[in-house]
Amino acid sequence: MGQAHDTSCDWQEGEGVEDNLYIDMMFEEQRKKKRVAFLLWLFLGWFGVHRFYAGKTRSGIIQLLLSLSVIGFVLVSFWWWLIDAFLVPDMVNEHNRNTLEWINRLDAPGEPATQAPQALTPADRRREEMLEELRQTGYRKERRDEFGGLYR
Repeated sequence: MGQAHDTSCDWQEGEGVEDNLYIDMMFEEQRKKKRVAFLLWLFLGWFGVHRFYAGKTRSGIIQLLLSLSVIGFVLVSFWWWLIDAFLVPDMVNEHNRNTLEWINRLDAPGEPATQAPQALTPADRRREEMLEELRQTGYRKERRDEFGGLYR
């Protein structure tokens, strides 16, 4: 009888899988959601908060300053707020596209890669430590036996 080959763990052996997981994690961390942008537009859109969220900092500052002035609030902010209802999805899509391009530039061979943003919170640091530990052990860390303290 021949040996059966277990294919359930083949994904771990591929070289590009770890890179793809890292890229997916980076994108999910930086990705903006349309629902959140619409909620920000609806409740805080007068002040341009949705533009800050979508990465449009300059126009967000302009909208904030206009909404804080009486003339700008009455004449400009209302119309800008209405028009932004139609622009929010494109702003979010553009931010997500730019994020993917940035990640792909980081991953491109032969090009000098810029550093990804460093983890700031203790949870992020712990997550990075766990990922590094998994990379070193090849994703095959042994578990302790619950009863005898032995490794399997």
